[in-house]
Amino acid sequence: MAKRVKVEWLFHLPTINLIAPTFKLARLSRLLRLLRVIKVIRYFEPLEVILSVIKRQKTILCTVLSLAVFYIFVTAMIMFNAEEEINPETGRYLFDNFFDAFYWAACTLTTVGYGDLYPISDVGRVISIISSMVGIAIIALPSGIITAGYMDEIKERKKNEAARNI
Repeated sequence: MAKRVKVEWLFHLPTINLIAPTFKLARLSRLLRLLRVIKVIRYFEPLEVILSVIKRQKTILCTVLSLAVFYIFVTAMIMFNAEEEINPETGRYLFDNFFDAFYWAACTLTTVGYGDLYPISDVGRVISIISSMVGIAIIALPSGIITAGYMDEIKERKKNEAARNI
């Protein structure tokens, strides 16, 4: 038994990976141990309730996700065509390709706004303002849906518990 413990301990040393790359398979044992922690989740009631709400509301949440992706795509197309001025800092167009516009639209919709791509023209700035405002609303939708479902689930569980205690 003591030998086995020492061997397991040996697999966790990072230097073993340098000595023999085949020992990288030993990382799988660590992953399996991590998966055991996931079993604890079923004893954590708030997370269980949230997962239950997501399962119940998955149709609505998927609709909101589809709406967000559609809006990102449309905003990217509009901005790709509207922003035609050359950026004075780089000497290139703001959006070299559609993916850059899609990336910008996703960052704007989620209100992350990294600042690496930003509109230069007035039309582009107006589109950016509208996109940010709509983004706040679209991002807020899932939180409201999950919160309402969470409250309904808690009420239902309390009602079921009260009925069992009678």
